[in-house]
Amino acid sequence: MEVINKRRSVREFLSTPISKKVLEQLLRAAMQAPSAKNQQPWRFIVVTKPADLEKIADFSPSFKMLKTAPAAILLLIDHSNLTAPTMAIQDMAAATENILLEATAQGLGSCWLGVYGRPERMEAIRDFFQLSPSIEPFSAVALGYPIKKEVFSFVDRFDSNRVTWM
Repeated sequence: MEVINKRRSVREFLSTPISKKVLEQLLRAAMQAPSAKNQQPWRFIVVTKPADLEKIADFSPSFKMLKTAPAAILLLIDHSNLTAPTMAIQDMAAATENILLEATAQGLGSCWLGVYGRPERMEAIRDFFQLSPSIEPFSAVALGYPIKKEVFSFVDRFDSNRVTWM
């Protein structure tokens, strides 16, 4: 539970680069996510070039932290061989969450950037990366070492009023 309790959305990063080894560890975590019928619909784009991060940051006001983030991972749904198409969104959400948790375990700050269901964001990413029609943008995760280390402090969000016992 420790990594779950520490995870927070972080939007301010140091300029320290993230090693390829650490980024690969985040991708490994993503690919360990549960997947309906083991369809593994995910594809990933790792962005570390400041000029590209700056351009992607302009796709939405919600993406502005990418202007200072040293890296981002874009998660994409590959529709070409789905065995449980209606479950791909859940598969991708689990993969995104695994990246967030592993980022926290690695001492990185992260922020889930919503893309799926926002046509203007999806189209901007599709155009920028020249994605094939079978590839659909799902989410992005901004990554970097947090400026403020106290962002990882525990906040108890348990609310017994939201639970019904039967």
